Parts: sequence; structure tokens; C-alpha cells
Amino acid sequence: MFTELGYRAFGRRLHERRRALNLTQADLAAGIGVSASFIGHLERAEKVPSLETAARLSAYLDVSLDWLALGRKGAGCDRSRCPLYMDLARLTQAYRP
Repeated sequence: MFTELGYRAFGRRLHERRRALNLTQADLAAGIGVSASFIGHLERAEKVPSLETAARLSAYLDVSLDWLALGRKGAGCDRSRCPLYMDLARLTQAYRP
């Protein structure tokens, strides 16, 4: 069901997306209001983000929260009828720059 679940996978997807956008850890950190060292800790799976921080990351990086957290790209439930997805989508929209 999920491509890859876990904090190491989360960190790897975070790192890959940040690099794809040509952002430094400092750029990303400034964009979401955390320290650059915290971004490094997330990418190395040394720390766990709060749901709010994960939502800020997904909004800033313009990826879905379910992709960042779970590695899913459009698979799973019917998003128009899935309460979890709808809640995650609303949370992510609240943090769009």
C-alpha cells in the first residue's frame, strides 16, 4: 500500500525534494521557520517533525503531505471522500506561502 514508511524514508524524500528545488537546508529552514540544523536532523532521521512542521514542509516544497510522510502518489482512497486526506489537505493549505 505504501511505497516506503518510516522516518528514514521521510528524510530521504525531504532531502530529494529540497535538492530538486535547488534549496539549501538554510533556505528551507528560513521558509518554514525552523533552524537549518533541524532540517539536517530530519533528513538524517535523527528527529521527528511535528504534524505542523510536516505540513509546513509539504506546503513549502509543494508536495502532498501523504507523499512526504508515506511515499504515496495519488494511490489509496478516493480523495474527495477520504476524511484523513481532506484533513491533511486543509492543514497543508493553511501553511502555503
